[in-house]
Amino acid sequence: MSIKVQVSWFPWLLFVAVLVHSAVEYTLSLSIENDLLLLYPTLLAVLWMERKSIFETFRSSALGHPMLGSLLFVLGSCFSVAGGVAPSLVVEVLGLFFIAAGFVAAFAPSAYLRSALFIAFAGIVIVILGSIGPSLLSSELAVALAALSAKVLSATIFPVVANGVTLYFGQYSATVTKDCSGMNSIFSLTALSILYLSEGVNRKPWHIAVMVVSIIPVAVLTNFMRVMLVVLATWYVGDWFAQSIFHETIGVVAFILALLLLTLIDRGLLFASSLVKPEKGSAHAAD
Repeated sequence: MSIKVQVSWFPWLLFVAVLVHSAVEYTLSLSIENDLLLLYPTLLAVLWMERKSIFETFRSSALGHPMLGSLLFVLGSCFSVAGGVAPSLVVEVLGLFFIAAGFVAAFAPSAYLRSALFIAFAGIVIVILGSIGPSLLSSELAVALAALSAKVLSATIFPVVANGVTLYFGQYSATVTKDCSGMNSIFSLTALSILYLSEGVNRKPWHIAVMVVSIIPVAVLTNFMRVMLVVLATWYVGDWFAQSIFHETIGVVAFILALLLLTLIDRGLLFASSLVKPEKGSAHAAD
């Protein structure tokens, strides 16, 4: 094992430690909106997309762009510290994006510079769209989801009445807050999907258009299922269960399901395209 491989382990171990500490701290915080925690799996998804460049930081014996990497690391550290002091989950996660980008820029070969810039740009887009945009549109969608959930449940299982964003059923009530409305997931999925579409195999304009159009229906569908499951859990198990760990985890499950549905749509479109004309592969700049 070369000295370069040994040296490159420490920054990533430090990154993992900071990431885990941040995620645990904000997960246990009662003042953080649940859907903002989705920024963590989104960060991991971006790093997985650029896993080849990350692996190269352990294999290469030559530094890439240490000056740029140091700049990104310092900037990310400032964001991370500021987010911890504020506290602000959004700012802290943005710092983690920049720190990871700095490590790739510094320790991966020069050919992987695009991956480092991609990680930093992804952080900016995802954090901005995933945290600021939802506050502008979530209330209207919450009312619509509450009304639709009431109609479906009343027609199939048990009577539910919707009054604005509140659902009434039996002795229970449930409020479709902006966390449950789907807008956080919609913007996060939009950012992640657009970034995903910029990578990998060539996609025709109609393919990209279908994927982008699919984002909102997929996010609304998965969050509609989320609201339904919360109501069912309250009715059949109890309010104590539905509003505790179940409510905390169902948002992450809905987000992961939405990502899987978008991936299936993408693969289906690729398959349909291959039936007409063979695929032409295009690799990462780093490949």
